[in-house]
Amino acid sequence: MIKHILVPTDGSEAAARSVRYAAGLAEQYGATVHGLHVVDVKLLEGPFLRDISASLGTAPYANYQGNIAMILEERGTAALKFLRDACEERSVACVTEQITGLVVRSVLEKSELADLIVMARSGEHSEWLEGFVGTTTQAVVRRAGRPVLVTGVDTPGRTRFLVAYDGSNHAKGALRIAAQVSTDWDVPLTVLVVGDERAQAVLDEARSYLAPHALAAEYVVREGDPSEVIVAYAEECAADLLIMGAYGHTKVRQLVVGSTTAYAMHRAPCPLLLTR
Repeated sequence: MIKHILVPTDGSEAAARSVRYAAGLAEQYGATVHGLHVVDVKLLEGPFLRDISASLGTAPYANYQGNIAMILEERGTAALKFLRDACEERSVACVTEQITGLVVRSVLEKSELADLIVMARSGEHSEWLEGFVGTTTQAVVRRAGRPVLVTGVDTPGRTRFLVAYDGSNHAKGALRIAAQVSTDWDVPLTVLVVGDERAQAVLDEARSYLAPHALAAEYVVREGDPSEVIVAYAEECAADLLIMGAYGHTKVRQLVVGSTTAYAMHRAPCPLLLTR
């Protein structure tokens, strides 16, 4: 049961969508939204300020760091006010907090007593703050011990949910959560298995698990590259939510050629619920 939803926000337009989506979820579950804004300590460090000054061809003026800190805190205050207003519109309970620290570490620490993390697909500065190692959202998904819902839309849909299932441990966790979420929302669930020699056995396993649940389910087998097939089918069936296990491949595959999770995070046509 979802009762505590953590929503990191940086005040960006993308984060605003995730805030509104989280408020919609909280209304459905009678949950509390925990809004979090982290003033990134990396933006206050000397090396960062020197790099910015060098790129602009200027020298840092007196109290530059203090002014940057004030601007970042003001933006955080505005972002959290937006979150409180969004929750008030739906009569959803919320608490907010602004802290200074490392963003990913802070989000992970605050998630320890949350049931779900809701994050935007991208943030205000994701293109250049995280660089080669990926976005803040990707970093949280890789390390979080809680389910993470990644969204680029602001309203939860309730027509059809889709779960990608391959029989792995992470996929089994996704199947359990998919059954619960579909039951909670009274939404039909489609189970997608990407075909190989084990496809039928994997499909039968999912069917056996879902049989006792009071939900409408259908089962689909498709062939091809799992990443491409999952994303394409999510669009084909107009899924309102795609549920899958996070980073089921080996760490080497994640680092060298990416993963189904990373592909879905960038390309899925609907919100993505990732579980471990």
